[in-house]
Amino acid sequence: MRKINIKDLELTIDITQILNLLASKSKIIIDVDGNIYKNSDETKKKAVVFKNENLSDISTLLDAKAIASKLFADYKATILGTSCKIKPVVNWQNIIDMNKENMLYFDHQSDGVEIFEDKTLENYGWHASDLEINYRELSEFIEENCSGTLLCYDNEIQFSGFVIVDDIEEVRTKVKEFIIEKAKKNIEDEIIDIEDDDVIEALDFFGIRI
Repeated sequence: MRKINIKDLELTIDITQILNLLASKSKIIIDVDGNIYKNSDETKKKAVVFKNENLSDISTLLDAKAIASKLFADYKATILGTSCKIKPVVNWQNIIDMNKENMLYFDHQSDGVEIFEDKTLENYGWHASDLEINYRELSEFIEENCSGTLLCYDNEIQFSGFVIVDDIEEVRTKVKEFIIEKAKKNIEDEIIDIEDDDVIEALDFFGIRI
């Protein structure tokens, strides 16, 4: 999985492409790689850093520099010719909101990972907790073993971030296998009480026979 620290991210945007989208009354969506889209369906597996859906705020009567300045007012835009450099970090909180529909989970230094947005994975996480496997272990496994993007703000003192995965089926399969193997080890190490009702239910859920 790619880890991108938004603190260090700077993107160069082609203003000409932006003007063409404005002229056609299209949405403007920009991902972490600086790619520009006009359809939200194209970005379901992308970490997005800019989204402008209210085009009535921008007048095409303005010149290119004025349009870019207004459009990227929250991004410390630097404009040179037909290029515009933006720093997404200054709009980090809004970027989190932009990606809420597509993120698998949000991670914060104080709260950690509390829930998986995918229902199947959330069921896995819920039952795994009874087997002494927590969300932190599962999220670290996903980040190390599954394809996708971890977009975060990390200055070594503060941390927050979210994950968007490329293939949810891959994640479900790998996470379930990880939980089963980890649970078996926890049983061997006598970390869990195999006579506890919640443990019995969790073992049955994952099809673990002892």
